[in-house]
Amino acid sequence: MKTINKLFIGIGLVGGLTSCSDFDEVNIDPSKTPIESTLPEYFLNSSMGKIQMNPDVAERIWVYNWADGARACADIGMLSAGLYSDAFISGSYYPSISEAIKYATVAVDIANKRSEESPFNKNMYQFARIWRALIIAQFADNFGPYPLNAAQDGVNPIFNSEKETYDFILNELNQAVKGIDLSIQPNETQASCDRAYGYNPAKWQKLGNSLRMRYAMRLTNTDLKSKAKTEFEDACKGGNYIKTMDDMLWFKSDDGWNDFTGPFTRSWNLNALSATLANLMTNLGGVSIAEQRSDLAQYTKPNEYLGIRYNRHFVENTDNPTKQYWLDGIPENLDPRALKMFWLVNDTKAENQILSSDKGTSISGEGAKLLDRNGSGEIIIKGDFTWNGLPSGISTSWSDTWAFNRLVTTSSGIRSCFPLLGAQYCRGGETGLGKKVFYGAWESYFLIAEAALQGWTTGMTDKAAYEDGVRASFEYFGISEYANAYLASEDYNRVGTSVSYEHTTEPTSFEAKYVDGYNTKAGEQKVTYNYPDASKILYKGHKLNDKLTKIITQKYLAQVPYVVLEAWSDHRRLGLPFFDMIANESTTLTGSDMTEWRNNSWQSGQTWKYYPQRLRYPSSLRDADKTEYDHALQLLGGENTTMTPLWWSMGATK
Repeated sequence: MKTINKLFIGIGLVGGLTSCSDFDEVNIDPSKTPIESTLPEYFLNSSMGKIQMNPDVAERIWVYNWADGARACADIGMLSAGLYSDAFISGSYYPSISEAIKYATVAVDIANKRSEESPFNKNMYQFARIWRALIIAQFADNFGPYPLNAAQDGVNPIFNSEKETYDFILNELNQAVKGIDLSIQPNETQASCDRAYGYNPAKWQKLGNSLRMRYAMRLTNTDLKSKAKTEFEDACKGGNYIKTMDDMLWFKSDDGWNDFTGPFTRSWNLNALSATLANLMTNLGGVSIAEQRSDLAQYTKPNEYLGIRYNRHFVENTDNPTKQYWLDGIPENLDPRALKMFWLVNDTKAENQILSSDKGTSISGEGAKLLDRNGSGEIIIKGDFTWNGLPSGISTSWSDTWAFNRLVTTSSGIRSCFPLLGAQYCRGGETGLGKKVFYGAWESYFLIAEAALQGWTTGMTDKAAYEDGVRASFEYFGISEYANAYLASEDYNRVGTSVSYEHTTEPTSFEAKYVDGYNTKAGEQKVTYNYPDASKILYKGHKLNDKLTKIITQKYLAQVPYVVLEAWSDHRRLGLPFFDMIANESTTLTGSDMTEWRNNSWQSGQTWKYYPQRLRYPSSLRDADKTEYDHALQLLGGENTTMTPLWWSMGATK
């Protein structure tokens, strides 16, 4: 019988193994031993490795798609502009996630069949089901419909709807969590096969409940909302979920080249601050740079100052409220996580300083030239000790003027002008920000805050959960001393959101100052600063500072940069936080699936049709079995493009 895709092939078997590392290093030979004699923890360990993504896969998915789609950091302008690469999916990600699912399924099957041989296998059966649910959800959140029988040998996989897939995921997590025996502890060899939890049953149980909350919340726009409420309330009952750093799902992140290598460690990736993130963090929380780093106080600019205006060089075609301004310094007040995440060019005193060896090129800090249409000009942009975000879009065709600027078109120019993800992300590590996060303690609290805001029974108030989420994020970044002042702040960021949970007053325009970049001798000029027009934003609540906006904004900032798939999912589901529209002046986006976009779209307002919704199924899937490929698209309800909304997103038709 044919199979839908060679990527879902059966896994052979190996004998004589004594450790998880042995399993990783050998070629699998089905002639050596029957599957039932292989330990399930070997297979689950390999599944955990595959989903980490080696640098080839991580660059193409984590960096160019998830981080770009989530506006976490700017690079080449891939998914955010509706672009795709079949080679990235067919050659890298699809084989990787398919293999991870297959390994997890084999672990489930072996542990179930051998559950009577040892008490540990009974728990392994539940652990493998939890892990498999996580990666099936990752598949569904990227592509859409998934074949639930895909990883079974001798069976022709048939696609299931997203609704059926999510129902399966939630049921699996529910049963697995309740099937874990907390009295069964692993021996040393067994524990070595789990790099996250050492197969500690209590931690796996918390993970299962936390994932139930995550995936239940995903369904708030669907006809499974009542199931979502029931599952969520049951999962958070008793507080048995991830709420401390000790219980987080995160892995040691290596440098070099293996499955556990950090996703942001490739020296040629820019990983620059995005315009979206720059606006969200500017002036948020009322904590001054002088208090965070007194040595940087000399570079700060007051909140009412926007920077130097280059309206003949910087693109107008976006609803970014700070467009066409270049801040020649650092905001007076900046979210305390900002300087932990991003390194300011030439900041040699920073703990996260990036060396030239981290980026493979010099980072001078001297800035870059702004050129005219003929490619000449002497306007120099100051790059060091400045806080500016790179606009989203197709960088080589933002505009006629942008296309000439060294600021955009050369890596050295960008690296000399924009803040970059800090050294800990470039190098990975065993502790702190270098570890790769899959589920953070903060996420549970923000999920509970959103649930409580809807009136669900959670055991906490929405305000308490919101504030605990912020505190958990601050603890992770090592900045807990700022939490109280931050949580009390009523200062608006550049898109009109404040931190204080009870402060829901909408922002109003204010008088700001700027310098004309073409006549700097004239000194500071005055202009009215307008926040985004709430009537034209994607969020259906049409508010810039309501409670849900605060919850998702803080959740987003906590998830960056590792948990960007979840950040992208929240935006697809809710339109939060505020993502400025891509900045392109060309009439259309060449090669993009974003066919509804026009260069004047920003004037009429945001729609989900300007924000990518999914990854395309690879051509290898279509070539392997056209019938089932067509079936998947029928279930999807649209064409195989990045713009077809998933069943649970705000753009889906119900």
